[in-house]
Amino acid sequence: MEIFHNPKIDFLGKKAIFVTLSVLAVAGSIALLATRGLQYGIDFRGGADVVLRFAQPPGIDEIRRTLAERGLGGAQIQSLGRTEAGSAGDILIRVPPPNRGSDEAALEEGDVSSRVLQALRVGLVAAPAQGKLDLNIAGEAEIGRALQAAVPGAELTASTAARALTEHRNTHGGLFRDLEEARQVQGVTPEIASWLRDNAVVGGFAIRSVDYVGPSVGRELKKKAMWAVVFSLLAMLAYIVFRFNKFAFGISAVLTLAHDALVALGAVSLTGKEFDLTVLAAVLTIVGYSVNDTIVIFDRVRENLRYRKGEDLEKLFNDSVNQTLGRTVLTSLLVLMVVVTLWLFGGDRLNPFSFTLLVGVISGSYSTIYVSSPIVIWWQKYVQGRKKT
Repeated sequence: MEIFHNPKIDFLGKKAIFVTLSVLAVAGSIALLATRGLQYGIDFRGGADVVLRFAQPPGIDEIRRTLAERGLGGAQIQSLGRTEAGSAGDILIRVPPPNRGSDEAALEEGDVSSRVLQALRVGLVAAPAQGKLDLNIAGEAEIGRALQAAVPGAELTASTAARALTEHRNTHGGLFRDLEEARQVQGVTPEIASWLRDNAVVGGFAIRSVDYVGPSVGRELKKKAMWAVVFSLLAMLAYIVFRFNKFAFGISAVLTLAHDALVALGAVSLTGKEFDLTVLAAVLTIVGYSVNDTIVIFDRVRENLRYRKGEDLEKLFNDSVNQTLGRTVLTSLLVLMVVVTLWLFGGDRLNPFSFTLLVGVISGSYSTIYVSSPIVIWWQKYVQGRKKT
């Protein structure tokens, strides 16, 4: 497919303007990272993320006050919106890690969820009666053990009923609305249904997920993330210098990649999106995508240099960009179609990842032409000027 037939666009005629815009974008990104920083996800900050589903979600301020009164004052609470079912809604509770130097073992995954549940049960919703099984909180194993104790000699029936209850709960809004709904689940025998009536309750909320990362692990992941970006840039520098046998090409490519990564991180900081391992993966993907376009143009420049020695370097670069323009546009459009689709329909969990990719793809397509090429041209002119003197 040929989109452009022998284009003659003067891309580099206005290179000073576009490079200035890039410098301002990078400076703005650095300023944002220095002042606002990144909102680190649990992967890097440590602590625990507990997602609860409420039949009737209480107010954020009410949850915050309840947790603060019971020793969880540093927790962050965020509403994740209502479910498709209508009334039920998810609440994310972020419990910070213990201070450095404190006993990290005091914050275990099970301990976090139990502390949050206990705080909410005591101060927010009615706690189940002593000794009664909460069908919205208990897992399949806990329900199975309770039913086996209630129906001696019927282990298979109890196991089947426990599996049926948890599957129904998970596929019907994430929680039971009332006890009668649980008693009517297919797979629950009349004997078990009778036992549930007297010995079980359905609480006001259910656990959707609990993610825990120790503080030391979070700090280690943050350090490794930084080195992953640094080493990827150094590897690109070594590869391009080796492939093209020109140091200017390598420096240009690395500065371009650093430009794209900083612009993407600046956008993440500006929008307040969470920076976790998936966003780091997006940044490294941007590095790979951007260098691919840059290498295509540099390869065409190298071919043209063989047959057009002594020609003005800016014209040679301009022609090379025009010769590869169709390929660049096709590649960028196809990638953008996928990334935009992922951004629009990927859901909240993938939104920071897809948003970072979207910014990076746009920045990478732009910088390939307006950042990497001018850097090589100015570098070569500087070297030639030094040789003359």
